[in-house]
Amino acid sequence: MNINISKKHLNPIAYALIAVAIIASLFLAGQRMNIEKDYNQVEIMVNYTELVSLARANNLEITELADLLKAKGLTGVLVKEISLGDLERSGEVQIKQGQEISLSPSASSLDPNVPLLANNVIIAIHNKDMEEQIVKHLEYKVPGLAYYPGEVSALVIPVNLPNSDAEKNKIYKDITDLGVGFENSQLEKLTDLGLTIIPQVRDWKSPTHESLLFIAEEIKKLPNISILMFNDEQVPGYPDKFKTLADQLKIDGEIYTPIGVVEFFNQRGINNIAAYLNKETVRVHSIAQNEMINYTPDTALDRFELAVTERNHRGLFVRFFGMDRPAAALETNLAYFDNLKDRLEGAGFTIEAPVKQYQSPTYSIILVFLIGLGVIGGAVLAVNNKDWTILALIALVFGTLGWSALLYISPIMARKLMALASVIVFPTLAFLLIVKERSRTIIQSIVALLQMSLISWIGALLMIGLLADKLFMLKLDQFVGVKIAHVLPLVLVLILMHKFQDHPVREAKNILMQPITYLVAGLAGVLVLALGIYVIRTGNVDSNLVLGIEQQMRDALNELLGVRPRTKEFLIGHPFTLLLLYLGITRYNWPLLIPAVIGQVSLVNTYAHIHTPIIISLIRSFNGLWIGVIFGILAIVAWKLAEKYLNDVL
Repeated sequence: MNINISKKHLNPIAYALIAVAIIASLFLAGQRMNIEKDYNQVEIMVNYTELVSLARANNLEITELADLLKAKGLTGVLVKEISLGDLERSGEVQIKQGQEISLSPSASSLDPNVPLLANNVIIAIHNKDMEEQIVKHLEYKVPGLAYYPGEVSALVIPVNLPNSDAEKNKIYKDITDLGVGFENSQLEKLTDLGLTIIPQVRDWKSPTHESLLFIAEEIKKLPNISILMFNDEQVPGYPDKFKTLADQLKIDGEIYTPIGVVEFFNQRGINNIAAYLNKETVRVHSIAQNEMINYTPDTALDRFELAVTERNHRGLFVRFFGMDRPAAALETNLAYFDNLKDRLEGAGFTIEAPVKQYQSPTYSIILVFLIGLGVIGGAVLAVNNKDWTILALIALVFGTLGWSALLYISPIMARKLMALASVIVFPTLAFLLIVKERSRTIIQSIVALLQMSLISWIGALLMIGLLADKLFMLKLDQFVGVKIAHVLPLVLVLILMHKFQDHPVREAKNILMQPITYLVAGLAGVLVLALGIYVIRTGNVDSNLVLGIEQQMRDALNELLGVRPRTKEFLIGHPFTLLLLYLGITRYNWPLLIPAVIGQVSLVNTYAHIHTPIIISLIRSFNGLWIGVIFGILAIVAWKLAEKYLNDVL
């Protein structure tokens, strides 16, 4: 086989596949940008119990305070399903084990047939208005329940005889966590003001088909629902029965209410039920109760604005400030809501409920297939660049066959894996095509950096096309392999940029057989440590891992630029890349490849946050490039000064 001729044939095929993939991806990216532009409604909700506490502490009717807040942007009230524990705390029920109930003043009012045994938990119902509701809920949720009506009615729940206080407390907690529905009459007063209701339904142990049907009907009785949310660690019925609940939340094929998905609250089954309900979802953002101590109203406003503008959240669950002294918190919170409304409207959003549903780009399996071929084309170019033509041909043929088979068997997984391949292949290809041994002028180096970034960005564009689906845009499913996407290009570039001789295996063996000095071992240790920090800092980084000075820099850049660039790009990757392009790669400066690759990898992986609007990611990349060029020029000047100093000294 004539390798040169084969190479000449393969490259045009690869370029053609990439060109077609770019056109298909641009078509889908254009649709997505239009969808993102029109998705501009935001719902603002508060907790019902906080609303009650703030109103009563300030001698206001609940509806009075709700009306004041509505004028300042409030659209809905989040209402947790009432639990037996809530009712016990308010004195509406009494929960005791066996004979313990006989010590209470109401014991004489109980039916004498109530079995006061140690393996029975007795629930004495003092609120007659809620009795029927409590009984009905528990009959569906608790097997073996017995009901003894009377002056003070009782429910008896058989339990395992506890052997310790810890076991008793666990049994007690399971019972007090049971939900018994909502107070619809109170909610109707809020809906009369034009506010929506966001119910938060509780889970219970081992839901049956009948109990799930019952809960679905109870949900439908609630007035003016805008979003349905769930209270506990998993959705009722997960993993094998949640579809029973979901099917009942459809009326004539229409979804009764969208599902609220709370960021950073990893409820098992929430993405499953949301995806099953035609992906009708509202992403909800909140500041956790235990985090509120770290925020002021101003910093909370910054966080909520960022959640809406950059993370596609359209539901904001806002907690009140100063609730340890609610009588003094009214004016603070009225101003807080006023400022939140102004911030969001100033950013181009409207405050409205219910929010309209996010649309999905119109795509076909053929478009997805063509985009995947573009990724394969990029891999062919990368391998062919090393004159490994047979390997390139194998990649083209078997890559296409494997992609076709996987797309047929598991379309979602196929798209995610090919998206991962895209953000690995194109940054690697960018280095292979652009980085040379010859030095460049500063202007030539800047142009080369832009060329590299464009090649890398093709990988991001193809990923956008592959994941152009509401499923990913609302983060019901997401890009996989974030750590791999950040590390593998480093390894591939270092390997593929190496100038292999006629016997690469023998050369690799010689390198491995070299003795290791203390200096080499020390440098290797530093490199491993740096790589570990780099890997830990990829993806969604815990705020505890961000240094105070770094957070201040981030805040300043956000304030100055509107969209801050990624630190890895403008402070590390792009400056080192510019320096490497200026110097030309040599046997002495090849370690510059490592930080240089980080910049291109970060640029591409910015777009892996599919829930972030494309325009935001584009601005972020642009800001990273121009600031990175400035730092790169400073790095070149510093290198030349250091070089001159060393020459003078030596």
